[in-house]
Amino acid sequence: MVNESSGYARLERTERMMIRWMCGVKLSDRKANAELLSRLGIESVSAIVRHGRLRWFGHVEHKEPDDWVSACRSMVVESVKGKDRGRPRKTWQQCVDEDMAKLNLGVMDTHDRAVWSNGILGNRLTRAVARKNYVKQ
Repeated sequence: MVNESSGYARLERTERMMIRWMCGVKLSDRKANAELLSRLGIESVSAIVRHGRLRWFGHVEHKEPDDWVSACRSMVVESVKGKDRGRPRKTWQQCVDEDMAKLNLGVMDTHDRAVWSNGILGNRLTRAVARKNYVKQ
C-alpha cells in the first residue's frame, strides 16, 4: 500500500512518464497530464489507489464492533527503540481521513451504500438520487 508522500510522488512521476511514452509526447511538447489522461481515457493511479482504500474502509466500517478487524483498527503499535527519530509514519487511518476530506465524505456516509459507492467515485450526489441510481445497477 502506498501511503507515504515520497511513495506517491514516485508513483505519480512514473505514471506521468509512462503516459507520455504511451502518447508519444515529449516534455518539450508541453502537453498537460490531464489532457494526456483524457486522451487515453484512463484515471490517474493515485485516484485508483484512493478508490480502493476507501472501498476497503467502507467494507470494514460495516463490520461488527466486536469483530477482530475492528479490534485491529483500534490497536496501537508501540515503536521500536531507536526507530522513533523524525516525524511518525503516516497510518492507514490518516490516509483514509485525507481521502475522505478530498472527496467531502464522512464516516456516516459509509452506512448508506449508494451514497458511499457514488462518493468514492467522486460523484457527490444527494441521498435520494444516489439511492435511485444504486437500485438501477
